[in-house]
Amino acid sequence: MRVCILGATGLVGRELLHLIPRAWPGAQLALHASRDQELEVDGRRFEVKAATQLDAVDATGGELAFVALDDEHSARYVPRLLALGYRVIDKSNAYRGDPAVPLVAAGVNDGLVADEVRLVANPNCTTIPLTLALAPLRRHFGIRGLAVSTYQAISGAGIAALDQFLLDAQVGYAAHNRLGAAFSPSGYAGNTVPHNGKTDDSGFSAEERKLMIESSKILAFPDLPISAQACRVPVAVGHYEQVWLTCERPVSLDAVASAWAGGAFLRVVPTADGAGLSALATVHERDLALVGRVRVVPHDPTTVCFTVAADNLRLGAATNAVRIAARWFPAVDPTLQAPGNLP
Repeated sequence: MRVCILGATGLVGRELLHLIPRAWPGAQLALHASRDQELEVDGRRFEVKAATQLDAVDATGGELAFVALDDEHSARYVPRLLALGYRVIDKSNAYRGDPAVPLVAAGVNDGLVADEVRLVANPNCTTIPLTLALAPLRRHFGIRGLAVSTYQAISGAGIAALDQFLLDAQVGYAAHNRLGAAFSPSGYAGNTVPHNGKTDDSGFSAEERKLMIESSKILAFPDLPISAQACRVPVAVGHYEQVWLTCERPVSLDAVASAWAGGAFLRVVPTADGAGLSALATVHERDLALVGRVRVVPHDPTTVCFTVAADNLRLGAATNAVRIAARWFPAVDPTLQAPGNLP
């Protein structure tokens, strides 16, 4: 099987290089990025070709393509990959809102990835773990509404932003200023900032709108009553979400744990105080969403507050994409095989 990664030198592209051999050992790789170059990942060297080579008349096709580019470049190259015969999974926002393109969180609605489907959109990195946590709760208790607050790692902004953050953090913390005055008030290092890009007249940012709109589409809940507040926190990898969920029926802690036990790609952290449930804990369980710290709101037995955390580069991006592809091409590694659920 020939597998193309377009955007191979980015953070998500590099993660795919770890996952593809687990799913499809012996797959032939065709790697593309902005220019011809060599890429080294864990001591392995890969040849990477310029994406423009895909425009050539004699460009080689294949079976499966992962696209990890920005919206503009995805819109340019996805049609070309489809024309070359690839089945395509796109990570950008370019196709997520298209009603003709399935938006899939593996373990929630991957049953939509039928043989005749040739393009699937990969959701945003906060949407995937959130919907994994919500789907089993909805089946058991129904949903009347929810609010989500996200605390998102810097790697979600890309490899250049992550490298700059690591450098700024090294310099800033070396100053030993107890107030953090060595850091920029608008920077990522040593700071918490609004995730406020493309804020519209409603006051919601693009990141917040993605979480709300995408969750509704994945859960097949057109009028899902959801609101979101997003921020960046000074963590390299690992998104953290606080959820307030109001159900149609009263809930209990045991009932929530039981519902999650029947969910996909979840690990319940049973500690009442949330010990073991952190952003950095996710980089040790990269292909699962961690859920826990469940509390029933004292004044409303139908409302629970809980935490969801996940590695945004793996579960929130690359792992989900591979699990989607496993609906077309079954994975050798059973942990990467999507179960065929429908919302």
